[in-house]
Amino acid sequence: MTLHARRLVVVVSMLSLLQGTSAQAAADAPVIHVFVNNSCIVADEPYFVPQVAKDGTEQMTPKFLPLLGLVVGKLVELFIKTEIEGGAHAIKAKGARKDTRYALTHQMNLYRAELSSAPTLSINSSLGCMTIVAANLKPPATACTADYIPRTLAPESMAAPQDQWQTTRIDNSVENVLRRADICVDGQAAAVYEARFEFSEDGTAYRLKDAGYRINSLLTTQDKGARRSTVYTLKVSQPGTTDQQEVLSSAWVNLGVLAAGAASTGSKRDAAPWLRVPPLTQEARRVYDEKTRDHQAVMGEIEALKRAMTRNQRLLDGLGHRAQVASGDIAAGLLQERTHVAVELQTQSAELDALNAEYRELPHEPLEFMPVTIEVAVTETESEKKLQLALADIIGNNSGLVAASLSGAATSALAKSLSTTDLKLGADAADQQFPWTRAQAHYFDAVVAARSAPPGAATLNAQRELQEAKRQYNAARQAAGLEALP
Repeated sequence: MTLHARRLVVVVSMLSLLQGTSAQAAADAPVIHVFVNNSCIVADEPYFVPQVAKDGTEQMTPKFLPLLGLVVGKLVELFIKTEIEGGAHAIKAKGARKDTRYALTHQMNLYRAELSSAPTLSINSSLGCMTIVAANLKPPATACTADYIPRTLAPESMAAPQDQWQTTRIDNSVENVLRRADICVDGQAAAVYEARFEFSEDGTAYRLKDAGYRINSLLTTQDKGARRSTVYTLKVSQPGTTDQQEVLSSAWVNLGVLAAGAASTGSKRDAAPWLRVPPLTQEARRVYDEKTRDHQAVMGEIEALKRAMTRNQRLLDGLGHRAQVASGDIAAGLLQERTHVAVELQTQSAELDALNAEYRELPHEPLEFMPVTIEVAVTETESEKKLQLALADIIGNNSGLVAASLSGAATSALAKSLSTTDLKLGADAADQQFPWTRAQAHYFDAVVAARSAPPGAATLNAQRELQEAKRQYNAARQAAGLEALP
């Protein structure tokens, strides 16, 4: 064999080896998985305190710290019913960045209607914390909760403040903590990030707050000494008939410069700006109205009856007081009117009981509305400048809608958020969910008034007021894209 031929064989062998190594590296690359729950899996892990039972045996009882809600062995109802799987929806090659790892959901419903006591629409489930796990997981059928080793409180630290508590547990690895939620990591997790969702009292605005991270290795390089500017993004989109989806909400958490071995218990800053919660789309509003029409009608009359009974009770008390200080025919007339109001109040009470019974017979299973897809991405870049360019690329032109820098520096062009004048921090009882709420309440007040009006001119007046209230209510419904009442 000639020297040239031997060199060619060596080059081909090296290329084959490199290809094999690249293929193996791609196969071993961690996949991004995302879990959403009402509390953080890692940051809110409870301490367990040994207690002695009556039979002398030692039992493990959780001692919950603030913001805990995750029970060992059970994930409380998930906002996203299953984990967000990186392979669930492949991102097109032209849209994927080499410095970014993605995860996408199947379609899910953003809003949930509770019907147990009254139709109440809110963000789906108890959305409290997002946990991003960069790791290869064991097969879906694998269960590992039983292998979780609890964080047992050391007896000598029980008297200390909670932030100084110590544990007797030996295995404090993040893989062990994840087993508490039955997240079974195959090997070692590359990284785990957590962010809390915070909502305004009326649910119209939200913000994310860094709840901590553990970085065993960077996602874009195996170099142990490498440092990368790291950010993770959340994008909520409305599915469409084409590949182009309407982005409803975009937000991100900037963690700054990280390296392998980095860890944090979360940002202590409360300066994260408020972001607008994606409102119900017109189609979702129409579906909600259609599915809950009977509930709204019965509950509307119930609330109107309660208001009427409150007014009558005040009138009853006032007439009684006036009758006590009056005399003669005036006192007699006041007592007669008081008797009439008392009878009407009793009748309304019976109607209220009947309406409550009617509402109890309606279906009470929660309903979900407004399908969306959620994309989570983790980006690692070599500089802060490249990070800003990456954010602009990932978020696109929708950052001005609800996007904001959530825990680090970002350019003002990207960090657009709500001003305090745009934000409602408390619920308005007369306008809790929809712009037509006032008109709806006025309509049902008129329904109750017309039903209880005495014969004669009062009945005619009540009917005219009812027709006007109905006209106003239908105008408000049609302006919102809903069908008018017949």
